[in-house]
Amino acid sequence: MKGIILSEFVEFLEQHAGEDAAQQIIDQCQLASDGAYSRVGLYDYHELIQLLTESVSETGASAEEMLDGFSNHLFAVFKRDYGVFFEGIGNAAQMLMQIDNHIHVEVEKLYPDAELPRFDYRQDGANLILNYQSPRPLALVAKALVSACLKYFGDQEVLTAYTLSEDLKSAEFVIQMAAAS
Repeated sequence: MKGIILSEFVEFLEQHAGEDAAQQIIDQCQLASDGAYSRVGLYDYHELIQLLTESVSETGASAEEMLDGFSNHLFAVFKRDYGVFFEGIGNAAQMLMQIDNHIHVEVEKLYPDAELPRFDYRQDGANLILNYQSPRPLALVAKALVSACLKYFGDQEVLTAYTLSEDLKSAEFVIQMAAAS
């Protein structure tokens, strides 16, 4: 997993729970990296799961609340740091449809060692069907990021249904697209 995800999770924790609590969570996890992440480094995805699990335990927030908060934070970071991917994008469906054929292509150019999840989509009437596949069990993170994308673009589109595989390595999201005006 790329370090940007982990370093931003630590930053989110510091903002959400405070620096002392974030450090306590990191210490209690006994991470191989000691919680020191480079945005471009590669790390074991288990560290994100450990941090999330310990954060839930320490803060009393639910896993869903933590993931939603983190995803909103991460989406804002993506907008700030990778604004070029947002140019000409008017809604969430347009953003989601360009993940694999544009965004991930550019990410792979910059980071050829990155092991990215795959997204494919199809349109079914007024619905966008987005399929997620990953070698890691992070479908709940993907769901939270899809929700953050919808929220960022003003909730014009709605996540009407989703299914997660038992191993959390794949998911299908059904998004009702905004009516054309």
